[in-house]
Amino acid sequence: MRLFHGEKLKCPYKGCGKSFSKPAVVTDTSVIPRETHYACPYCMSKIDVIIEDYRIVEVKPADYPRVLGSPAKCAYHFGFLSTLPRESPIPDECLICPKVLQCTIRKH
Repeated sequence: MRLFHGEKLKCPYKGCGKSFSKPAVVTDTSVIPRETHYACPYCMSKIDVIIEDYRIVEVKPADYPRVLGSPAKCAYHFGFLSTLPRESPIPDECLICPKVLQCTIRKH
């Protein structure tokens, strides 16, 4: 989706699709070295941005790494970890999910 002057960016992920003026910058401190990437400010999903002439002209879904030869499938639902009590253990299948950080963000 190419943008024209004055248009807002739109989250490319099914289930979100919200519009925003600029992406969030997320730093993953759980890995060494730390990784920083752009994300949708609503669902916090990682996005790739296309920049031309010093402005963002397009956003697209990030290429998530494949887990054990196939894309990670959620055994629960996106946002499941944000609903667990803080003292609850994280299910093993969630630990290898590429969206684990986004899933843990609690909505107020």
